[in-house]
Amino acid sequence: MELERQSVAALQQFGRTYRAYAAAFEQRLGLPLARWRILHALHQQHDAIAQKALADRVGMDPGALTRQLKAMQELGWVERSTSERDNRVTHVTLSQAGQELVAQLMPVRSAFLEDVLAEVSAATMQDLSRGLAQLEAGIAHALARNAEMAEAADAG
Repeated sequence: MELERQSVAALQQFGRTYRAYAAAFEQRLGLPLARWRILHALHQQHDAIAQKALADRVGMDPGALTRQLKAMQELGWVERSTSERDNRVTHVTLSQAGQELVAQLMPVRSAFLEDVLAEVSAATMQDLSRGLAQLEAGIAHALARNAEMAEAADAG
């Protein structure tokens, strides 16, 4: 029971920490973390990427990604086009304005990360990374178990 209480408290702290990080990130860079993740992924890509592959790369729900991309396209940061070979596929690229925005924000992001990590040791970051990987594995296990239970309920 004590382990469960501690685990729930740690997961709640993780949520609070992430929300605080995202808010501070948005305040410093002037755009939401989700949009930055998309811009940064497109910047690293260097050429067009299928929207589904981009959703996988940034770990976003495809519907949420579409909403973000539409808004970013209106801002002139990204360009979207339908594949000539398969009209069900939409390709995304970083526009010139998007490239300029990323170039402008990269040093701001680096300074922000330096501020965030100033009091955190490399060993702590390694431990945190290992712990988060274990947590992700546990989440994947829970999702698989949910699917098994849903199948059993449907069969029964």
